[in-house]
Amino acid sequence: MLNPPGRDVYIRDYYCSKTSRSDYTFPPIDLLHAGGNFRQRGWDVAAIDAIAGGLSIEETLSRIAAAKPDAVFTLAGAVSAEEDANFLKLLRRVAPHAVLIGSGDVLIDHGRKWLERGLLDAVCLDFGSPSPVRFAAGMRDGLTDLIFRHDGEVMDGGRATDRTVSTGIPVHDLFLSFAYHFPFARHRPFASILTDYGCPFRCSFCVMAGLHYHRRPMEDVAAELQSLKAAGIREFVVWDQTFAADRKRGLQFLDLLAEGKDRFGWTCLIRPDRIDRELARRMAAKGCHTVIMGVETANEESLKAIKKDFTLDQVRDAFACCREEGLESVATVIVGLPGETETDVVATMDFICAIDPDYLSVHTAVPRSGTELRAWMVEAGLITSDMDVMDQSGVQVAVSSDAMDAETISALRKTFNRRFHLRPRYLARMFFRRLLQPRLFVEQFRQGLRLLARNV
Repeated sequence: MLNPPGRDVYIRDYYCSKTSRSDYTFPPIDLLHAGGNFRQRGWDVAAIDAIAGGLSIEETLSRIAAAKPDAVFTLAGAVSAEEDANFLKLLRRVAPHAVLIGSGDVLIDHGRKWLERGLLDAVCLDFGSPSPVRFAAGMRDGLTDLIFRHDGEVMDGGRATDRTVSTGIPVHDLFLSFAYHFPFARHRPFASILTDYGCPFRCSFCVMAGLHYHRRPMEDVAAELQSLKAAGIREFVVWDQTFAADRKRGLQFLDLLAEGKDRFGWTCLIRPDRIDRELARRMAAKGCHTVIMGVETANEESLKAIKKDFTLDQVRDAFACCREEGLESVATVIVGLPGETETDVVATMDFICAIDPDYLSVHTAVPRSGTELRAWMVEAGLITSDMDVMDQSGVQVAVSSDAMDAETISALRKTFNRRFHLRPRYLARMFFRRLLQPRLFVEQFRQGLRLLARNV
């Protein structure tokens, strides 16, 4: 399992990629589950996270050469596409007999091209699929969710329709040695977990809307939680794109968790229209301390256009109920949505400061692979169909919108961050809240300084 090196701190995870806004990193969910699939089918599995480990290209290649792998399952990202492609050329030289299987956002639209260039032997379109294991073992039939080279041709195995997929217990043990940082994690080490894959909602800018939505068996999730507890891990992040998308399953997950001093601490992503006081109260009782919610914009027409399917009133209620039930909240927003002007972005700034979340994450609109937004940008002539390098964090703005140029979008992103994070009341609240949590205070202070340094 490989997360390749990079010139910057890149996040390559779950068919998304970006530059880390501060220096946060977390165990890549793709590698955890792909590794689980290989291990439960009898393979010996090892892992290298060159980003979290701070490894150079030479150090990474040396470790791979020493391991003499039969197969390498590697991540690739749109944020680092050129670097990753060049690294794969070097990897071919040090591991000439290894089967190279890639996974990542850049490969959704451009995987066939990477196969034709000989950079990879196969591209995985669902890291929960058993097809990579079957391909690495020499099988060439029934390889759903895989694009692969065979007899000089590029083959597409089609898409699976399973509603439930088991990856066994993810290989958390292989990633415990890496120094991951996550601003909301209150204990270290922490884990990344998943109870479903993809997303049942239809947001036009999000790659998840185009992925096949399926679920893990709840008994697999229960076994995973037991393995984390046995390993002494007290903290995790639930990377379901919408926690409790199915409320019944969300409650089943909560039933697996203990209350009291032995409980896990955890963070999750949830939609504003999926959380209410009852659910927030139960989540808090079972150890949830932070929820991340996509607000995106304060323009109701834009919300409809990007198919968020909720209202600003629901957003206000969601953040209010989290505050009342003791959950800290993170709002995410997008600068540069179609049709939005500088005035619209300023209105979103006003709205976010009014609902006053505990944290803010500002993204820029990026034509991510497989999304309706990308198709619209191609049709509008804002990008070409072969564009593959992009950064959804906004640290490196890739494109203009139909209403603002890239420089304006970049400046507004920085202004948004400064305006929110430098409010005196906000700074005072965060300072006094963290006085009783010195480790978290140091972690968030350090990451906050780096965030602000990127936004001057």
